[in-house]
Amino acid sequence: LLNAGALPNQDPINCLQIALRMGNYELMNLLLRHGANVNYFCRVNTTHFPSALQYALKDEVMLRMLMNYGYDVHRCFDCPQGNSSHSQYVTDGWTSTVIKDTMFCEVITLSWLKHLSGKVVRVMLDYVDHVNICWKLEAVLKEQELWQDINLILTNPRSLKHLCRLKIRECMGRLRLRCPVFMTFLPLPNCLKDYILYKEYDLYGQENFIGTY
Repeated sequence: LLNAGALPNQDPINCLQIALRMGNYELMNLLLRHGANVNYFCRVNTTHFPSALQYALKDEVMLRMLMNYGYDVHRCFDCPQGNSSHSQYVTDGWTSTVIKDTMFCEVITLSWLKHLSGKVVRVMLDYVDHVNICWKLEAVLKEQELWQDINLILTNPRSLKHLCRLKIRECMGRLRLRCPVFMTFLPLPNCLKDYILYKEYDLYGQENFIGTY
């Protein structure tokens, strides 16, 4: 169906969301290669950041697959509270499978998810330039084993090589990046194409499935 032109973003229930909930790497990869929107927003449990992330927090293979295909990581660090104290509101009715409309920092600092915060944020930093983290997220990250590594990245300039990759990806756009035909005609050496596509972090392509948290 996909080879014949079926559109993976037209169904009321997002096809990629179903694949994510199943944890089916092969189906996820197939849909993404055929243009599935990695930055979709679920109409039921909307969040400030694209909805796909909430299904990948415990699985690095899935998480990096989303990031490699152009997930909008900057939305996760976009918190209006910044360094100000966050409001304390009642979270009655929240469960590990139902997350209401809120910021990433409010989700990842929940009691049943905060132990994953260091690993998730560390992966995210491979896909952004300089970002600022809010007070609430920083407080939780300081309790994690990876805080020293995360803090080193946050407080130092990113490498020019990394910044160039981000800029090239931004100029090319998500769909061109994933189009095999377009990449074939791009006048760049294969090693540079692989770098632009984050092949070194493609755990699924490397059949490295030991990264599950």
